[in-house]
Amino acid sequence: MRTAAGAVVLLALGAVAGADEAHIRIPAAFAARVQTGEHSGLIIALEHDRRGPLVTVSQHIRPLAARATYPLAAPEACGDPDALVVDEAFAVPPEVASATAAAASALDVLVGVVAHVSRRIVLDERDRGPQDGVSVQRRGRARCSGRANLTVGLLRAVGIPARVVHGVVFEGAQVRWHRWGEAWLGPLGWMPFDPGAGAGVVSVRYLPCRAVVPGLQPQGVTLERIDEECFRALPRRAGLKVPLDRGVNLRCRAPLDAGEITAVLHGPDGMRWLRRGHGEVDFSGLLPARYWLSWRTGREVVPRVSLDLRRPGNVAFDLAASRRPRS
Repeated sequence: MRTAAGAVVLLALGAVAGADEAHIRIPAAFAARVQTGEHSGLIIALEHDRRGPLVTVSQHIRPLAARATYPLAAPEACGDPDALVVDEAFAVPPEVASATAAAASALDVLVGVVAHVSRRIVLDERDRGPQDGVSVQRRGRARCSGRANLTVGLLRAVGIPARVVHGVVFEGAQVRWHRWGEAWLGPLGWMPFDPGAGAGVVSVRYLPCRAVVPGLQPQGVTLERIDEECFRALPRRAGLKVPLDRGVNLRCRAPLDAGEITAVLHGPDGMRWLRRGHGEVDFSGLLPARYWLSWRTGREVVPRVSLDLRRPGNVAFDLAASRRPRS
């Protein structure tokens, strides 16, 4: 294996990130409804063990790798023509129009629209009025389906492709049918949203399913285990969980005569990354958190050192002096 500066060996799947995961037990009759694969950053896998079907919902939370400018250059590139259809009866509220005009990115538009619906439309699961977006906007209250429909309609009206997602969500240990949505933000792809909860990200408590069958209840669907610490650590904007627009870039430096450096970084969720190089090694795009670093040179082996990397930005760490990182 070459060990020139910049050579990298990853001991984790994907980019440097944090991983959340939920294990959901479902009855056999429910298995056909689960949408497996990748959906809006959630990775859904279905397997069977001695107790029956088991769904694993995982998510690698990472700082955004790109910036989606607004207006979008080519909304039709989303690949879903239905996500572009605008209801002519929609009137974009003045506060949404003004916030959209001042938005610095497509993500800002998404956050602004979802925040508007969260504030203006009361969530009432007993509401029996029509749940289409136009009716919900006039009435000011709706079930989760109505709030999702309105958010989708407003996003389309301001040039953001959007669509509704069907599925179930866990509130504590209780499961219920739910509707949320996802919006296409150019280079960022399809990103989920849920009024009152998040814009650009949702928790692994969400399980996308095929369209709900009237009268069929999600009975027998249980949450066996969940780890959503990375989601919990994300910042809030306008009361919504949002992705990080930038992470931490860590540069580890050693004297040039130290020879080859092998550095191992341990994340707060058990993930691990290894880098090899001469003089320095870099870890980029880290989720802000506390990490542990150990390294080896031709002269010494240094046990794990705790690093407080909870502030986004560039951080340098002097391996020779074992000093704490400085911004």
